[in-house]
Amino acid sequence: MSLLTQFAKAARKSIAGRRAGTRRGHGNFVIRGTVGQQQQGAALKVGDYAEVTHAFKQESVETFASICGDNNPLHIDPVFASKTMFKGPIVHGILVSSLFSTLFGRAIHGSVYVSQSLSFKKPVHVGAEVVARMEILEMEVRKSGTMLKCSTTVRLGGGGENSILAVEGEAKVLLPTSREK
Repeated sequence: MSLLTQFAKAARKSIAGRRAGTRRGHGNFVIRGTVGQQQQGAALKVGDYAEVTHAFKQESVETFASICGDNNPLHIDPVFASKTMFKGPIVHGILVSSLFSTLFGRAIHGSVYVSQSLSFKKPVHVGAEVVARMEILEMEVRKSGTMLKCSTTVRLGGGGENSILAVEGEAKVLLPTSREK
């Protein structure tokens, strides 16, 4: 089995949606929010958002490490990591931020991810529940489609007002103009 197949299999196993009032896509991701309603005919607008809750398992972190080649023991060796300032293994920041791609791919079907800035504020420990969120800040109509500028955040502790910001950034996503006549 290829590493990519192993990663996909591990990712499918480790993703769990937990809240009611949500929209379920393929797999086990549960997307909440106002984005995605365009599939039922509602237009996107500034202020629309989507979010997903997830906890990364050690198996998924190890599979990701084997795919990307980042085998830093802070990620893959719980004994080593327990003796560091982090007191346990932490998830690769890029793996945590991959939840933004999940949000765009699941909530805005057909969108094209154009750019993403990232700032890592706090570590995410293996097994910690995080809430990834994207919110539309601006919309610009272009010949090729509509460009969305979105805020992107990952928060520890459920995403509420007492949550802790772990990752923040900004994304641009293109909604291509339909070629259907």
